[in-house]
Amino acid sequence: MGLLAAPRAVLAEPALAPAPTAVTPSAPLGVAPARLAKKLLILAPDAFHPQLKDYVRHKQKQLAVELVSLEKLLAGATGRDDPERVKRYLYDQWKDHRAGYTLLVGDADVFPVRYMVLDRITPAAFDYAFYPCDLYYSDLAKQDGSFDDWNAQHEGFHADYIGEVRGEKNKDDGVNFDLVDYRPEIAVGRWPVSSSDEVTTVARKTMAYEKSVLDGTHSGAKSAALISVGGWIDSRGAMDRLASRLPVDWRINKRYYADKSRNDLTPPPTQPQVVDLLNSGQRLIYHAGHGFDHGWDKCLSIRAIKLVHNSDRLPVIISAGCSTARLATLPPYEPYVDTAGKEHAGTTAGEVFTSPPPPPAPYQKGSFNPTGLGEQLLRRGSEGAVAYIGCNTGSQPCGMTLLDGFSEAHARNADALLGDCWTSAIRHYYDKEELATIAPTKDWYPASIFFQGMKFMLYGDPTLPMGKLAPVIDTAAAPKEGTSVQALQTVVPAAQSNDR
Repeated sequence: MGLLAAPRAVLAEPALAPAPTAVTPSAPLGVAPARLAKKLLILAPDAFHPQLKDYVRHKQKQLAVELVSLEKLLAGATGRDDPERVKRYLYDQWKDHRAGYTLLVGDADVFPVRYMVLDRITPAAFDYAFYPCDLYYSDLAKQDGSFDDWNAQHEGFHADYIGEVRGEKNKDDGVNFDLVDYRPEIAVGRWPVSSSDEVTTVARKTMAYEKSVLDGTHSGAKSAALISVGGWIDSRGAMDRLASRLPVDWRINKRYYADKSRNDLTPPPTQPQVVDLLNSGQRLIYHAGHGFDHGWDKCLSIRAIKLVHNSDRLPVIISAGCSTARLATLPPYEPYVDTAGKEHAGTTAGEVFTSPPPPPAPYQKGSFNPTGLGEQLLRRGSEGAVAYIGCNTGSQPCGMTLLDGFSEAHARNADALLGDCWTSAIRHYYDKEELATIAPTKDWYPASIFFQGMKFMLYGDPTLPMGKLAPVIDTAAAPKEGTSVQALQTVVPAAQSNDR
């Protein structure tokens, strides 16, 4: 199916029991009437509902909203485990009740996580690995409209392995072993929060961002940054294409590495430069380069968040690097709790599995729930980012196709929401990387291409506005090294900027 494919046919399934609190929209602020055809579901544990009341009132000005009790949903829904119960509820809401967007409120310790499976060659792990996957909650239906449980294989241990991808170790099976449809029906984002205080923090900064965007006071609303760091792949050409699709009246700030083959004479992609860009105000930041749990290689670390002061000019950040959107433990390499409640030390600590490892439990608490850069940029305080899209484990060069798809959707739809751009990116990736026909080869890469989109996370509300705004005069620019702030008060049109 292409990006603009017609809606699928739907098959009837029993309605689910939870009766969420419905809030109807009133006096939309800068939102097209067509947006009202879809509603936003906010799924959250009961303990977080008091902190979400103001947020629901804020969102109701834009579209229909339902605040749903996670506990009541799980008690009333059917399914093999909590992730499937959530997914079946979302399927019913999409099929019969106009659900188009879902915000999952909770980190892996309080909101269930679905782990998908790869036959990654690691003898001590019996050649299997598990990865968190929120695409599971977004891809609800098969092509015929029936519910997609991501579990086509039911023999033996495969019945407990959901979203199984093969082709790295096993060459005789299809890569899409569980016949996952892959293409989203709804846009899903997650606030990876564990406490009421964190919910309050993220809700307040999201409301502040939306109000500043919709009333035209967001400093940096027409500014974007593109960070290309050496040592991974040469992403400069791809970044140029992303820049070319941005609105012509946006300031474009490039921070590219230089080498013998190319020197754009931009400031370098260093941490001082990235912090300055964040502080000067950006609407959108693209990053390509090596990454790890706690930062972007050579240019941004979690420790640097304390240097960021941008609460009135928060960006949406998208990174193609490894591991920067870490959500939870990565079994069976790292310590984890399995579905039977047993704790495992993991292969990195010397554990050896002599049979297929038991799948991880959908909740991972305490030391089994490590954090990362993307989570911290969103929830640490009022500074940082309003949304972060990135990979929760290793990323490959094909991840750039996701950024390309996001960029195309953002350019195509003047009234885009963050989740619209991201679901379009997944569909673009599915088509561009030919996932429908991908097959194992002697190499490990086809399987990795297939599950690339499965391991990317969207941290943030999927209904954040990304569309065009009323004219804004943006006088904040990122100082180049050796350049005074006073020298940057004159805004250079994007088409003429030396940073483009």
